[in-house]
Amino acid sequence: IMSKNPNLQPLQDLVDSILSRLDVLESKVGVAPPTKPQKAPPAAPLPVSPSSVGSSPAVKAYDAFIESSVTPMAEACNALGGMQDMGSLLKESWSSIGTILAIANRAKKPTDVPAELQPLLGKTQASIKQMQSLRLDRAYDDHCKAIMESNAALSWILIAPPPRTPAAFVKEASSSTEFWTNRIRKQYKNQNHAQIAFCDALKKMLADLATYIQEYHTTGLTWNPKGVSVAEAAIIVEDSARPVSPDSSSVAAGAATPHSPRPFINKVSGGAGGMSSLVAELASKRSADGSSAATGLKHVTKEQQTWRKEFKGEKKTTVSIEKVVPKKKEEPKKKLTGLPICEYQERGHKWIVEHQTKETTAGKVLTVEITDPKQQVYMFNCSHVTVQVKGGKLKSVILDKCEYCSVVFDTVISSAEIVHCKKIEIQTTGVCPSFSIDQTEGIIVYLSKESVAVTNFVTSQSTEMNISFPDGDEQKELPIPEQFVHKISDGVVTSEVSDVYH
Repeated sequence: IMSKNPNLQPLQDLVDSILSRLDVLESKVGVAPPTKPQKAPPAAPLPVSPSSVGSSPAVKAYDAFIESSVTPMAEACNALGGMQDMGSLLKESWSSIGTILAIANRAKKPTDVPAELQPLLGKTQASIKQMQSLRLDRAYDDHCKAIMESNAALSWILIAPPPRTPAAFVKEASSSTEFWTNRIRKQYKNQNHAQIAFCDALKKMLADLATYIQEYHTTGLTWNPKGVSVAEAAIIVEDSARPVSPDSSSVAAGAATPHSPRPFINKVSGGAGGMSSLVAELASKRSADGSSAATGLKHVTKEQQTWRKEFKGEKKTTVSIEKVVPKKKEEPKKKLTGLPICEYQERGHKWIVEHQTKETTAGKVLTVEITDPKQQVYMFNCSHVTVQVKGGKLKSVILDKCEYCSVVFDTVISSAEIVHCKKIEIQTTGVCPSFSIDQTEGIIVYLSKESVAVTNFVTSQSTEMNISFPDGDEQKELPIPEQFVHKISDGVVTSEVSDVYH
């Protein structure tokens, strides 16, 4: 086609040379030009487990753990007959962790692991929320509490030493679970084999998980040092987990599926070189006036062909143009929390309020009902929530690693402790003998009239501390001193509050 233009003759010779070489290579490897695929009846897609796309032993071992330990546990739930969809939801929540393991197998460890894993925990949290919303008969209260305690073990992917290993964390969850399963064993001993099987299956599931973690994730979730980002790995795992047709003949014949890349060459036996169709395609694009896709190409001499020894380099002048791109405002990363918990544990007579945020509470006030003065309230890693403790006297209130939280309670017998917190408001409507404030930044303590005369404060490494209390008809607020004057007198160090506070 290009022979009519003498200026294009060198290019014609080069193309002919390349095509002849490709023909020889294709004939040796058995590559033929594309053929039209024969229509075949549609086949049902084969489901692919997201975690199965990972080829590492850790991912395969977790899939084996699901089949050998989680599936029997789900079947044990179904065998009881009154737990509705608890078994399927439990298996769904535990299986979804396999997807995260497959992603970690392909991704390098991010700087902020919890923040990167937060979007991936949505399916697990949704399954647990559905478990909590089930309305079961009261006969299954202990069963539900045992399962909820075991679900805490799912947070092992966020645990890394110090202070504890993921396996140790799972064993702690197993110990909490046994408190409820022991009650079930005691109630149904020598009466109902299905109930005992439920307890055995739950214990085995947690024990097997600890063994698996000890072998493959001893010091935390294992990542791929040569992997891609977490976001890229998530896309790869998601695409690899899409349903695949069992008939791959269409792909072999050159037909690309919606989710698979088009093959570069088609491997079928026999036939001539596929690249020979290039000349025919160029001829089909030829217009009536004789011009074609090659019309107007510039003649390249030997001195301009970079691969020849006759090539003479040219001095290139480049003008750099700086593009002014407006900086995008970086959205603050959402702080990852574990699974939100607000429940009472009979062991230790303790109300546990953990990982609660304004999203998990829908902006509403969390209410804790005290039924026994021996009970205590423990808040951990909560943010932007308000907790009201009702029911009268309680033993103690503890806030640990909380921020922007408000707590209201009646009378505390022992003390209220605030540790590693930020921007806290805490109020007693009754009497609180002591407030212990340690490593806290920003706190206001509201005292009742009865508590003013009996309350003392023990503070350490804390700032912006204030006390608000009634003074006649007005509410008065005073700061807790942070600055002191120290002197040595008679071989002893004495301290006085700085004059700033007088």
